[in-house]
Amino acid sequence: MNSPEIERLITEAIKNRPKVTTAPLNLYIYDSKLVCGARIVMPKGAKFVAYVPANCLEQGFNDKEWKLIVQKVNQVTNSQHPDDSKPKERTDIKQFKQTRFNERRREQRLYYRRPMWYSQSINKTRYKGQMVDVSSGGIGFTCCVAKENSLVNGQQITTRLDVPLFGTDGSYDMVRFDRAGRICRVEKVNSSIHRIALQFTQPLPFKPAEQGLPNSVVEQKLATM
Repeated sequence: MNSPEIERLITEAIKNRPKVTTAPLNLYIYDSKLVCGARIVMPKGAKFVAYVPANCLEQGFNDKEWKLIVQKVNQVTNSQHPDDSKPKERTDIKQFKQTRFNERRREQRLYYRRPMWYSQSINKTRYKGQMVDVSSGGIGFTCCVAKENSLVNGQQITTRLDVPLFGTDGSYDMVRFDRAGRICRVEKVNSSIHRIALQFTQPLPFKPAEQGLPNSVVEQKLATM
């Protein structure tokens, strides 16, 4: 399962948290489920993922926090290996790891800031957004909230974005793509900005963050854009 799907599950867990308690909340994995619950009643054997501050419940996670939480979920699930000296795991837990979080190979994201455009159909007005990250399978971007360009989870939209294609010598060209996709998460950053996670209908022909160059070289190049 890709990162946008993990983010969707995290969003659902937080949405379904207990509303009657004011106790500090943790995000954890227990009994094959991702749960957001009170820290003081976290079940024995649950795998801790992250502390959920009160301000994040109101404003949502920022880009860095989302990246760290998704990485931690993968670390927790990937570290749970069967051991012949221990009781066998329940079948549903194994299936959970295989089908939801435990990808055979999780593609990295390329993080950079650049304008992009989106529209709710091919023939409608394009609106400007700001790229946050991209992989071959999807994009994260932020956009201003307005009645005429509001986006919702599950909505189909079209996008236009520029992605760097690197050569072996470190040079690169910006390649423009038009991609349709489905919104798999809408997160409120503040009262005027939303962060959108979009899964492409058709993947990009290359993996933007896995082009055979060191991350330090890629970041240095993109910083000068």
